[in-house]
Amino acid sequence: MFAFGMDLGTSSVLLYRQGKGIVLREPSVVAVRRRSGQVVSVGQKARDMLGRTPEDLLAVRPVRGGVITDCEIAGIMARTMLRRAGCGGMFRPNLLICVPPLVSELEERAVLDAGIQAGASRVYLMEQPVAAAAGAGIDPHSPKGTLVVDIGGGTTDIAVISMGAVVRAVSIRIAGDSCDNAVQAYLRDAHNLDIGLSTAEYIKCEIGGVLPREEESRLTVRGRRVSDGLPACVTVQSGELVSVLHEQAEQILAAICGLIELTPPELVGDLTETGLVLAGGGSRLYGIGSYLSQELGLEAHTSDDPEACVVEGTSRVLGR
Repeated sequence: MFAFGMDLGTSSVLLYRQGKGIVLREPSVVAVRRRSGQVVSVGQKARDMLGRTPEDLLAVRPVRGGVITDCEIAGIMARTMLRRAGCGGMFRPNLLICVPPLVSELEERAVLDAGIQAGASRVYLMEQPVAAAAGAGIDPHSPKGTLVVDIGGGTTDIAVISMGAVVRAVSIRIAGDSCDNAVQAYLRDAHNLDIGLSTAEYIKCEIGGVLPREEESRLTVRGRRVSDGLPACVTVQSGELVSVLHEQAEQILAAICGLIELTPPELVGDLTETGLVLAGGGSRLYGIGSYLSQELGLEAHTSDDPEACVVEGTSRVLGR
């Protein structure tokens, strides 16, 4: 019987199917009716409703900060995703779900329940930093210490792993979503323009960066003028956002340094050889890898698809 590997993230759900690779990648958003709680749509269609839903509809993220906050909705979302990936009917596959390193027993139970609700026969858990290292091409079972920084949507999970286990870990709520919030606040304060989070995310990805770009980029942004509520449009330059996003990167760096201070010296010494593994969609932010590498004095490693590092790591367990 083949199996599935799942990265149930704050921003997106990725599914790996044994023998086929990554078969699904969709936003982890569910649209429900406010009064009845009826699920209207799941994934990309639900995400498109963010900031645009009528009063009767509510766009819900059942995973917040890497933790399932609504087990029932998360189960529906996971079940829908599995069906889209080819699981259905009488077939009940084994399911390997990646979880943050600091989850409680209650949170683990919520993840296991979501997997069972999704129709899995058996559900297994794997720590995300271990999976991320494997997905980036690093041997997570090596006795040498490896630093993993997984910048997701809701949280940045930082861990030092050795011999296939997490030795030290910390999680902070500075990640992709906080960067979007920072861009949104900047446009409101500096340009008198109110924009939605989806627009803020687009700006961040298109022209945002932790370090100045070699060539200045600009983007026309449309939204609502704060002063009178009327439609308006402004031009934003990439250089404007550097200080805004650099503050976010500084907080991630501070958390990394704090973790290293608590790590056994033998493993810290290994980091000069093994370097830094960057994973998660947030690691695509322009300049973040270079900034962390320079400040820590460690070589940064990642894959061509850092958002898929965690779910790709499940292939090492399930077998390709």
